[in-house]
Amino acid sequence: MSQESTCILCEKDAEKSGVQGKDGYLAECATCGKYFLGSPEIFEGSYTGMPREKRAMISAHTRELFERGEEPPEFGDSNALKEIITEYENKTLDEKLENLIWYIRKKSPQFGDSVSWDAGKDYPITYSLSPEGFTKIRDLAIEKDLLDLPARGAGLKLKEDGWKLGTELMKRE
Repeated sequence: MSQESTCILCEKDAEKSGVQGKDGYLAECATCGKYFLGSPEIFEGSYTGMPREKRAMISAHTRELFERGEEPPEFGDSNALKEIITEYENKTLDEKLENLIWYIRKKSPQFGDSVSWDAGKDYPITYSLSPEGFTKIRDLAIEKDLLDLPARGAGLKLKEDGWKLGTELMKRE
């Protein structure tokens, strides 16, 4: 049985459900994807007390795994996450841009398809701390002629070079 709650990473609505045979819960959040938190009575406070910037990097990690169809990560002691946080904090502008292009290509069954987006929910895809970071990466993709944002704002569309790059990135998986 799941219950409505608040995500410990992004502080937005999430659903939490127990996992048979495990002490903890599986959280599912539209922003962060899915993750398992073991022994929440011990560890939950260490996440909620963590600086927002650090939690955003963990959110980027969980969302990336979710979008790639991988198993939800299992979290316990927040000190064990230092490597993940450091890895995501050090993502380059090119890596952020490529992940956005990969994501849009993944969501586009064919060239010219429009992909809905919400900077407030999708910012972890660009390894960003906030929706503003997503918007900057989106604008960079538009500037580099990889992406189109129709005037009506119906969604994001990959341009020809963006489609090629996205297809190449999907093959690397």
